[in-house]
Amino acid sequence: MNSKNEGIEMKPIMGQDREEISQYDITKAAHPGICFFHIFFKFCAFFSYLFLGLIISSTLFQYILIMIFHAFDFYTVKNITGKFLVGLRWYSHITPKGDEIWKFECFDKCKRSKIDSSVFWTFQFGASCAWAFFVFTNVLSFEFVDILFAGIGASLSWINLWGFYKCSKDQQRKMKGVQSYLTKKGLQMAVQS
Repeated sequence: MNSKNEGIEMKPIMGQDREEISQYDITKAAHPGICFFHIFFKFCAFFSYLFLGLIISSTLFQYILIMIFHAFDFYTVKNITGKFLVGLRWYSHITPKGDEIWKFECFDKCKRSKIDSSVFWTFQFGASCAWAFFVFTNVLSFEFVDILFAGIGASLSWINLWGFYKCSKDQQRKMKGVQSYLTKKGLQMAVQS
């Protein structure tokens, strides 16, 4: 070993950190097919919303496809990918008195794959933020019909995200950590000003 390199901390160059790269490699996930469909229906809804108007001339057909993909994504995430990828499930039911009761379940019996969890939370949060961004841009550009379809996508994505967040003690702990960190930084900046 060269004496010049002693005491120098070697850090991986961007892209060489195998742990970071493999975090989203769905081929190494415990449930690669389920990871694929978690991403696929979101991609189809975004593609239909952004580009289908360039391919087909029927706006009605475009919006029907967007709604179908929103429905497939919502159902798949709520009933399949949430259960298999992160071991969480949420649902609501109506009592005979007419009250709505929300149920949140966490299946802690087996260890979950880090890749499955990363794919689930990243794409669910990313899709929710992207649909909210589309709603915001459509409001600014007065595209009222597009607000409706982006709003439906945002609503369904955020409902799923909220439901799974309520199920996950781990995600709640992480968000409390982020919240306390941001509060601490905000107070430091306020004191420095």
